[in-house]
Amino acid sequence: MKQLFSYLAIATILALGAMALFLPSEPRVEDSAVNVLLLPDLAARVDQVQRVEIVTAGDKVVVTLNKSPDEWQLEQLAGYRADWPKLQALLAGLAQAKIVEVKTDKRKYYPRLGVEDVAATDASGVLVRIGNPQQTTDILIGKQAQGRPGQYVRVQESASSVLLDRALNVPRGVLDWVDRRIVDINSSEVAEVEIIHPDGDRVFVTRISADQTDFDLVELPSEREVLSSWAVNSLGSALTLLDLESVRPAEGVDWSNAVRMRLLTFSGLEIMADMIESGDDYLVRLQASHPAAAVIKAEDEDSGQGATAQQADEAVSARVVDINRKVGGWAYGIAKYKYDTMVKSLESVLKPLESS
Repeated sequence: MKQLFSYLAIATILALGAMALFLPSEPRVEDSAVNVLLLPDLAARVDQVQRVEIVTAGDKVVVTLNKSPDEWQLEQLAGYRADWPKLQALLAGLAQAKIVEVKTDKRKYYPRLGVEDVAATDASGVLVRIGNPQQTTDILIGKQAQGRPGQYVRVQESASSVLLDRALNVPRGVLDWVDRRIVDINSSEVAEVEIIHPDGDRVFVTRISADQTDFDLVELPSEREVLSSWAVNSLGSALTLLDLESVRPAEGVDWSNAVRMRLLTFSGLEIMADMIESGDDYLVRLQASHPAAAVIKAEDEDSGQGATAQQADEAVSARVVDINRKVGGWAYGIAKYKYDTMVKSLESVLKPLESS
């Protein structure tokens, strides 16, 4: 019996040893690899980054951001200005990210954390490729941790994956990397709106002060009535919260048959807009100005009103510069409901004629 027991004990030990060989295991967490920066070189040279690429499954480069002397630009949108605060947040997050825990270095377990190579067509993670004059670094951004803060990542040249002390926001759509707000002129600011169609049809609404609730339709045809106050007042919000759905260089668009809109604010800001349909897109291009006739003049400079008027004038001029810097040379695709407001005809704001 003793001999039989010995054989059984030895067999049990061997079996347990064999099982251990086939059980998944995590690499040992070295104290020196925890609570240190993931990318110390990036932290030292983040201001030298010149190019950032976002790569998804199948090695598809979906977003390419290039640094120009004045701004970051999107290669996929013909160099349109990127949303710097969003990119800055990503670069700062990567530069400041610290390793909380070292995870698996076994390739077959990468998909569990979302850090497999994006060459795989079913890869769930996203690769961020950061380039500067010294080097290019590829970071695989995986899944967020469950039940604890942080996110799994892997520097592509490293076998080990790690858990970071933070989550990273990496949008995968091109338009997610731009400021989609084209312009925002609140209706309370608007004094006049004029729409002129190529055939000469004209809609002109105005009000004398911001205290006036409703706009007046200028040159109301005889024996006709306004459809509703909303139909007229809606023109004042034509450029309120105007967002882009697409963007392209304006020079590639035929504007010869465009509808033109002029919007003037009480402060003297004037915006000219050209609108045209192009395939399935509703396009608009904008230009801001500050006409001399709209400049507010002080009645009594000795009273100090002159200085106040000058400050107001400078504020409007600065706003003009900001708008034109952003929109100059670009054609924006906008929502149809916004486009329809900006191309209203005179007949669309009038009650239908009664049939005789």
